This record gives sequence, structure tokens and C-alpha cells, in this order.
Amino acid sequence: MSLKDRVMIMQTKLDLPEDTCRDLLTIHGMNILVIADDSSSMSAVSSTANVYEPTTRWDELKQTLMRLVTMMLVVDNHGFDLKFMNDDNWYKINSEADLTQIFQSKSHPLGLTPLKANLSLVLSGTPPPLALNSEGETLVIVMTDGEPSDTNFNSLRNQIQTRPPQTYVTFIMCTEEDAVVDAYQSCIDPIKGVDIVDDYKSEKKLCEGHGNKLSFNMYLGKCLMGAKLDKYGHMDEKNMNAPPKREGGCCTLS
Repeated sequence: MSLKDRVMIMQTKLDLPEDTCRDLLTIHGMNILVIADDSSSMSAVSSTANVYEPTTRWDELKQTLMRLVTMMLVVDNHGFDLKFMNDDNWYKINSEADLTQIFQSKSHPLGLTPLKANLSLVLSGTPPPLALNSEGETLVIVMTDGEPSDTNFNSLRNQIQTRPPQTYVTFIMCTEEDAVVDAYQSCIDPIKGVDIVDDYKSEKKLCEGHGNKLSFNMYLGKCLMGAKLDKYGHMDEKNMNAPPKREGGCCTLS
């Protein structure tokens, strides 16, 4: 199948612009590792749109991961490796069925937020546990709703700054607490090759406030590419479609 044909299929299935579909192909072959927060606080209610069945942070995490694996299958990626913060096991996710089976055996979150310990497993320079390409690029996606329980933000920043080259890190925030999000934004987001992504509703408001449309599939694309490509990482900071500013001096008429 030609590149053009693959892009056309992706456009049809994902309803995304051609250039975004082309950019998504750059993640093909990357080692994608997801560290999911299964701490007790993930049971907190995040939405009461349905008063009879309120949505929890844990529900939203599951929904996001399900949509993420669907997108990866369209991109023709090999899926991702999943680890929960309070679980020593790694799980290979190649389909929606794989993900459903994992969550059926893990009905509710329980524990702390040992972020430092979990990141040390993937930022130490050793090949990812289930990696198909031990020498290729690696994207670490951390989905969390709070501050780490085993370190502080200064130590966390140092840990991420000293990670191996060709390793990108995205944090997806699963919380409505502005103080927590602001802490990650101020301490972690400025690091090169790192992106902090808010929940979809909040991220959409930020991006569209700067003139950048954000569908849910574009949001997932930002989660996958924001740490590597600034055009997605900076969507919540400035208008990425604005023409570049002209450089040079001003002409004075006399």
C-alpha cells in the first residue's frame, strides 16, 4: 500500500487533516509505554452528566486508553505496553479486547502514586520490558491525577531531564484540580521532549482559545505527538495556524 493510500484511509477513519495523518505515521515503530495511575484517588467522580451513573477518573482513563489503542491500530502501530503504578506486571495491548480483559481483572483502583519508582523502570536507559525495537525511539505516556507519593517535583524534574536520548514523555492529567495541573505545567512541561496534556474538556478550551480546533481524535494525536513535535505540543499555548511574523527592520517614510 502506498503512503498516499495509507493517509487516505487514516483520514477516512479518523476524520483528521492530511498533514496530521502523515505526522501520525512518524510514531509507527516507536516503543509506546503507558503508565496508568491506579491509586485510590482515581475513584473520584469527574463528571455528573449522568446523575445515575457518575463518571469517575478511572472511567475516563479506561475510555481514553480504548480510543488510543483504536487510533494506533488505524495508524498500523503495534500497540502499546501498559503498566499500572501499583502493579508489577506489564501488559501487551494490541487490541481493544486485550484492554477490556485487563480492566475486567482490575475492577477498581487502589493504592498510592509511586511515580518515581515507575518512571525509573522506563527512564533508566535499559530497553523497555516488552520492546519490539530496543534501539528505537520510546514514548512514555503517564496518566495520573495527582502529585507523586514517592518524590517531589524538583526530583521528578531531574529524573526526567536525565532520561536517555530518543525518549519522549507525555503526561495526561486525569484531574480537575487546577493546583495539581499547574504544578506539572510549571515544573515538568518546560523540559524539552515533554508535554503536559490536560483532560479533553480542559485541553479543548485551552487550544480553541488560541485558535486551534481540537476534536477528540486530534486530542489523542496531541497525546501521541506533542512531546516530539512542537506543532502539537504548543497547541494549548499559541495559534499554530497563524502566519509567521515577518522579520527585519521597519521602513520609515520621510
